Amino acid sequence: MKLIHIQRLLTGIFLIVSLGIFESCKKEEKKSDIIELLSFGPSGIKHGEDIVFIGNNLDKVTAIEMANITIEQKDFKEQTFEKIVLTVPELAGSGKVILKTPQGNITSKAPINFEVPVVISEVPLKAKPGENIILKGEYMNWITEIRFEKDVVVTEFVSKSLSELVVTVPLTAQTGKLIISTSGTEPLEIETENALELTLPTFAKFAPNPVERGDNITISGENLDLVEGILFKGLIAPVTNFVSKTSTEIVVTVPEEANKGNITLVPYSKVPVESSAALELIGDLPPLAPLAIVFYDDEMANGWQKWGGWGGGSSDIANNDNVRDGEKSIKVIFGGDWGGALQMGGGNSSTSGKTYVVFSIFGTTGTGDKELNVLIAGKEKIVKIVEGEWTEFLVPLTDIASPASINEFTLQDRGWSGTIYIDHIGLR
Repeated sequence: MKLIHIQRLLTGIFLIVSLGIFESCKKEEKKSDIIELLSFGPSGIKHGEDIVFIGNNLDKVTAIEMANITIEQKDFKEQTFEKIVLTVPELAGSGKVILKTPQGNITSKAPINFEVPVVISEVPLKAKPGENIILKGEYMNWITEIRFEKDVVVTEFVSKSLSELVVTVPLTAQTGKLIISTSGTEPLEIETENALELTLPTFAKFAPNPVERGDNITISGENLDLVEGILFKGLIAPVTNFVSKTSTEIVVTVPEEANKGNITLVPYSKVPVESSAALELIGDLPPLAPLAIVFYDDEMANGWQKWGGWGGGSSDIANNDNVRDGEKSIKVIFGGDWGGALQMGGGNSSTSGKTYVVFSIFGTTGTGDKELNVLIAGKEKIVKIVEGEWTEFLVPLTDIASPASINEFTLQDRGWSGTIYIDHIGLR
C-alpha cells in the first residue's frame, strides 16, 4: 500500500511539473519576434525635446528616420524591448516616421509634427522682380508660403534651411509687406515690419519724336526687361509685341491707332510708369481754331463746372488717354439707360457776337453711328458719332433758339452703352 501511495505521489508531482513546463512553453510561444511600433509622443513636441516611441521588440531598431534626417541607434537616449527615447534634432521635419530594422522598414500610420517657433530676423528692403532674395531667421525650413503684395503667392523656394530661405521675387509682385506662413502643430502667419520695395522700369528718353504711325521708336531707360507692354494714347490695351527688348532699350512699332501724348510702360506688376514727354505724331490732326469762350479745354473755365448728371454712366474731366488738343480731355462712359453721363453747368456764357457751340468727339470701338442727345441751354441737338477718329461738331446757335446765354451743356445717350472722348468745348 505504501509503495502504491508513493507511486501516486510521484505521479502527481510529475504531473504538476509537466503542467508547469507546459504553461511556461505556452508563454514563450506567445512572445512574438515581430517588431512593432504602437505609438509615439507627446503631441505638439518641440525640437530639442525628448520623444518616446512605444512598441514591441524595439531593441532591434537600428535607426529612425524623420523627414529630412536619420537618427542612428547610437544616438538614442534609451532603447529597450518596448521603448525608444531620443531627442528631436533641430533639422527634423514633419511627416511619417520610419523605423529601420533587420525585418525591414516600419512606417508610422500617423505623421509626426512639431510646434515650431519660427522667427524672421532679416528681410531685404529692396529687390528686383525676377531675382532672388534671402530671408534670415530661425526654423526657416518650416516656411510653406510667402504672399507678396497683390496676393501673389509663392510656395516653391530656391532653397531653405534652419537659418535662411531663398525665394525668387515674382515678376507680378508689387511693393508691399510680405505675409509669411509656416507649418507645424500651431501654424503661424507673420507679416514683415517693413514693405519690400520692388524695382520699376524707368524712362530716359524715346526717339524719334515726332514719328509716323507704323514706324519704330526706341525707348531708352533702366530695368526695361520688366516691361510687359507699352500703352499708347488712343489704345485700350498695351502693345506687347516688341521689335526687341533688353534691360536698357525697347524698340516698338507705333500702332496706326495711336494718338499723341505720353507713353506708359506697363510692367508685369501692372504698376504703370508714364513718360514725362509726349509723343508727337507726323500727319496728326492740325490744331483746332481757338475758342472765343471756353467751357472746357484741358480743364473747366469761365465758371463752368462738372455737375452730377444722372443714370448709370460716368465722366472723367481730367483724362489723358485720348486728347484732341492740349493735354487732357473728358472721358464719358454711357450706361445705356438714357442717362446724362456728362453734365456741365454754372458758366452762364454770353452768346453775343458768337455763331456756334463747338466741341470735338472721338468714338471708341462700337460707337460708330450711335446718336447722342446734346442738351444746350434747355434745347436738344442730336449728333451722330464717328468711330475711331476725332470729329469737330459746330452747332449753330440758331438750331437751339439763339439763346442770349448758355449755362448748361449735357451729353445723354439714346439707349446705348459705350465710351467716347470729348474735348475743346465752347463758343466760336
